Amino acid sequence: MSSNTITLVGTLATIRPEDTERLNVYIVCGHQILARTNVDANGNVRFNLSQEAIAAKIAYGLELVIGPAGLDTQLDQVPQLQRFPLDLKQRVEGSTEIRLPLERVQINEKILTLWWRWCRKYCVSGSVIGPRGCPVPGAQVTVYSVTHTGGGGLIQTPVATVPTDATGHFTACFNWCTSRFCWPCRPFWWLCWPWWWERDILYVLDAIERKVARPQLNAQFSMPIDADRLPLSRPEGRSLIRGQGFITAETLQSEFGPDAVRTALIRRKLSNPDIRALFPWRWWCCDDPNLIFKVTQGGTVIVNEDPAIDTRWCLEDDSTVTLVGNDQTVSTCPNDPKPVKGFVWTRVGDTTVDTIHAGYADGSAGSDSSDLAFAGTLDIYGEFAPASGVAYYQVNAGQWGGNPARGGTAPFSSAPIAADLYNTVVILHTDLTVTYATVKMGPFNNAGLTNLYATQEQRPSVPAGLLPPFPTVNPGDAVLWGFNGRKVDANASALVGAGSVGGVDLTITGYNSSFAPVVLPSNPADKLTLMVDNSGLTAAQIVDLKAFRADNTPVVSIGTTGACPAYNIGPGGYVKLTVMVADANGHLFEYEVTPDFGSGSTGTTTPGLRGYRQPGPFPPGPYQAPNPALKSFGGGTEDITFFPTVDCCYDFRLLAGKRVTNGTFFPTLYTADFQTATLKVTV
Repeated sequence: MSSNTITLVGTLATIRPEDTERLNVYIVCGHQILARTNVDANGNVRFNLSQEAIAAKIAYGLELVIGPAGLDTQLDQVPQLQRFPLDLKQRVEGSTEIRLPLERVQINEKILTLWWRWCRKYCVSGSVIGPRGCPVPGAQVTVYSVTHTGGGGLIQTPVATVPTDATGHFTACFNWCTSRFCWPCRPFWWLCWPWWWERDILYVLDAIERKVARPQLNAQFSMPIDADRLPLSRPEGRSLIRGQGFITAETLQSEFGPDAVRTALIRRKLSNPDIRALFPWRWWCCDDPNLIFKVTQGGTVIVNEDPAIDTRWCLEDDSTVTLVGNDQTVSTCPNDPKPVKGFVWTRVGDTTVDTIHAGYADGSAGSDSSDLAFAGTLDIYGEFAPASGVAYYQVNAGQWGGNPARGGTAPFSSAPIAADLYNTVVILHTDLTVTYATVKMGPFNNAGLTNLYATQEQRPSVPAGLLPPFPTVNPGDAVLWGFNGRKVDANASALVGAGSVGGVDLTITGYNSSFAPVVLPSNPADKLTLMVDNSGLTAAQIVDLKAFRADNTPVVSIGTTGACPAYNIGPGGYVKLTVMVADANGHLFEYEVTPDFGSGSTGTTTPGLRGYRQPGPFPPGPYQAPNPALKSFGGGTEDITFFPTVDCCYDFRLLAGKRVTNGTFFPTLYTADFQTATLKVTV
């Protein structure tokens, strides 16, 4: 132990294990909790404190306090806490480990019964899922209680950390102590409050003021009155603490947020002591905690809730929550359906193979986002039959002569691809530790075979030297995979001989654990045809901009010319932009020119949006109009006209996109080119 650390140890005798888990030992200075620690099942207590941090407090007097776990600022509220002076001066001056005088502590059944009336065991359950809705095993879920500060802020305090199981579920239980003071500025509750309480506060104040207006208040109202003495019914505390105590159809439709004027109005009303005497502030008290959650996975934060917007106010005991991880989450989606025999490809990303035809993803049928070629990193999945006996496999790529959807020639031969393949393994050990590891699945060479990959089932047993070592797995450990069924995870170009465009047939050759060939009975889905297009658009530019008056007379730029032209086109005048948007592979998605001007204004051009499934007419040849029968839209050059209506500087943006997908994302538009021009239409 570092010489800068003070170690305090002790043992609480005659405490039952079921009670020790609900106790904490605190070191306090006045009302400030400096440190706390749990009591183990045998009653043992251990503190490891920073000598520097504790030395500054010694002069003010320290106390050792034994009481219920989960106390924050409520130490003065729980009765019969066990308190003892704590002298650490000897250790600070160089003594050895200090023994705490816990043997003097007498915690009997009567005291525990009293404490457990105040503090109870609280549990919350839930599940952690990834963005695709699949479970997240082996993650660490930390539960935080959220309380108000005197200045109106929020404090989050960790109360429990538990792991998720193999299905992503968790249950966190902790000691929860009810506070008698639930307003932030307790005991001067009328000085501050959360803004979302204000609608309910005003509702109650209106009722009080109506009551005050009839009889004259007098000194008998020195304490808050009961609910039946106000002309309204008491809502549940959890509804009030969420700002939903007196919700009406009208208030639901109105916008609601922080309002300094409203806050000042409430503060002015509550400055009246007679109003305060009648105000039932205890209605806002709730016996359940306000909670948020943080989830880490292998040291990576995947859920990090913000107390300002994510707090579950007054969450009932035994509630269930669902926590959704971010894009860095490793989840374990179940395997796709396995075939009865042989092998089947199942999906590319989220695109299932039954929605891929002639090499193209169906996409959104009938829309511009249909008949999509494949590009980018392709995450391709497939499954072997349960009794196939396959331990290793090759992914064979056969190259098409031309486009599969446009009369191309199917492959005569194929060769194994050599793209690296990795998967993520999650190992839940019997000792409750968790291992996360990125595991290489291939390729490797052995027994005269090249570019082999290991199946998930075989990967822990791959002979040494063929692949990097697999993490240690002990009997009883659960081995889970982040990407069940992944067979290829590579740039699309790796499937077409490192080119950028081409059709490919993917097939599988299987081998058993001895590297002997395995005959795979044929299946309709054991061959996957993909049309790959990793190239950009052939052209996407504004070629020219010309201006005309209403009578079609050309207008010459006035003042600045070239890159920043200005035209006085007069009423009814217009500009004509010549654009060239083309794709030699016929995979044009959409394009359009958007005239942006002023503050957030956009004009309309003729023609407007051009797209794969947009209606014509289109320009004559050599312009290549959409042809869904051949899954083609090549585009070309055309003129686009715009009639401005106000004098302004216009930003003409050419938006264009390629009709491709990685199996998960749909095509989008990007700014391919732009041209600015100042246009004057008034006389």
